[in-house]
Amino acid sequence: MTNDVVDFAFKELQRLGQCRSRSDFSCDWLGREKSYYRSLKSKGLKPSIDAQVNLAAKLREVGMCFGTSQYPAVVEIGQTCLKFYGELLDALLTDARLSAAN
Repeated sequence: MTNDVVDFAFKELQRLGQCRSRSDFSCDWLGREKSYYRSLKSKGLKPSIDAQVNLAAKLREVGMCFGTSQYPAVVEIGQTCLKFYGELLDALLTDARLSAAN
């Protein structure tokens, strides 16, 4: 579940011009080395909890900052980031709850 949210966030952030590549996404949004996200995709692996938490924190930070802009397009990007933040946080909590139940 979180993998889908992370992938969707990457595609949308790229579309919005907030990252140019998987390398940028790895460094700027996941807090990892340049090849991290690219490697995950090629191996079919899920991002680490730490990387997902970094992404959630960055989405919240950007969303909160952009949300106060006087420019509607920037506010819209901020709202999109906050939406992804909520979805990612929900997915993380759901995964944690399922892991605890097993």
